[in-house]
Amino acid sequence: MNTSRNPIHAGALLAALAAIVLSGCGDQRSSAPAPAQVKLEKVILQTDWYAQPEHGGFYQAQVKGYYRDVGLDVEILQGGPNAIPTQKVALGTAQFAVGRTDELIIAAGRGIPVVALAALMQRDPQGVMFHPESGIRDFKDLDGRSVMTVPGAAWLTLVQLKYGIKMSVTPLDFGLSRFLADKRLVQQCFITNEPFYIRQQGVDVGVLLLSEAGIDPYRIWFTSSDYAARRPEVVRAFTAASIRGWRDYIDGDRRDADVRIGQLNQKMTPEFIAFSVEVMRANRLVHGDPAKGELLGRIDPARLGAEIKRLSAIGVLGRAVTLAEVFDGKFLPEDVRVVATGK
Repeated sequence: MNTSRNPIHAGALLAALAAIVLSGCGDQRSSAPAPAQVKLEKVILQTDWYAQPEHGGFYQAQVKGYYRDVGLDVEILQGGPNAIPTQKVALGTAQFAVGRTDELIIAAGRGIPVVALAALMQRDPQGVMFHPESGIRDFKDLDGRSVMTVPGAAWLTLVQLKYGIKMSVTPLDFGLSRFLADKRLVQQCFITNEPFYIRQQGVDVGVLLLSEAGIDPYRIWFTSSDYAARRPEVVRAFTAASIRGWRDYIDGDRRDADVRIGQLNQKMTPEFIAFSVEVMRANRLVHGDPAKGELLGRIDPARLGAEIKRLSAIGVLGRAVTLAEVFDGKFLPEDVRVVATGK
């Protein structure tokens, strides 16, 4: 993997970024692409899983040329069960990565210097799925159940403490065969993903969103604290172009990005992609709820601070973590920042 980076002319980059911000984030490509004589800055985005619609905004920005418009050559590396995005960003083998704020906070508590930049989803699509005939209707009904999930997952502890219940853990195998075979089994899922495949097998499935239990991490992209300090102009440019890509992917013509996703991951059929995007829209996962002050890309420092307190209270942080360590709103475009922060 080539991790070398070409030097970038800061003035040209900032001028291009200003043009993007002023022109808005519609579905039309910028009329002022990066000048041919300016070398593009090569950066790597490490995703948390294989190519899928949950990464659609990044692929939209790539295929539509939004990254190039701000002077960037972005390589998107697919993730998987062993992707370890936080470590790759901390080591500098990737400049940006995709994850969740709870993962980021826990990493910071263990001494990994990473900082959240923007939210690709205001609501996390993670939940638990179950067979309706199991009698499960809400989170209290999970008491005494076996749940297939990642051992040590923070959400498991938070749910058990909130509802006064106890669940046993079956290690997640990232497959569906055990769930299909065992009507009593509960399994971690994304509402944008596994329920589609379960229903394809002619099996009904129920889902409880973790956000309904008050467990609401942002899905984010992030970088290392060192890279943010050394290359703030690159971080701002990547963030602005990524937000533009996400707006366009959800609200505009996403056909080229969907083709690219399908080329990279043959499991991503047009039917599945349409399902996943519709779930994101119906549940306002990306745009959020404007009545609550949510906005695509926005991270509310108060909400993030409350999440730090929750994770600290259950003892999953190796040391105390401050809000300033894991988030700085200055990298967000001004129209996305929470004004009350003064950033």
